[in-house]
Amino acid sequence: QQIFATTCAACHGQNAEGIQGLGKALRDSQFVASRSDEELIEFIRVGRAPDHPENDTGIAMPPMGGNPSLTDDDLQNLVAHLRSLQ
Repeated sequence: QQIFATTCAACHGQNAEGIQGLGKALRDSQFVASRSDEELIEFIRVGRAPDHPENDTGIAMPPMGGNPSLTDDDLQNLVAHLRSLQ
């Protein structure tokens, strides 16, 4: 929860409700629900460019949410938190 609050909430909202023009809602995200933990970790690790064919917002998802200091354990904890929101 703390990692989400300090790394993700600025774009995805404190309650993962999304912020228009910044980041999608994650609380009820089909994308999150349909991916394995490993796939989500890799997505967070790599991010998504604004011109990626699957990016329908035109807004970049920075690698590691813009926090390059995240560890593998941090990413696993972050995914666990996302799962708890669903």
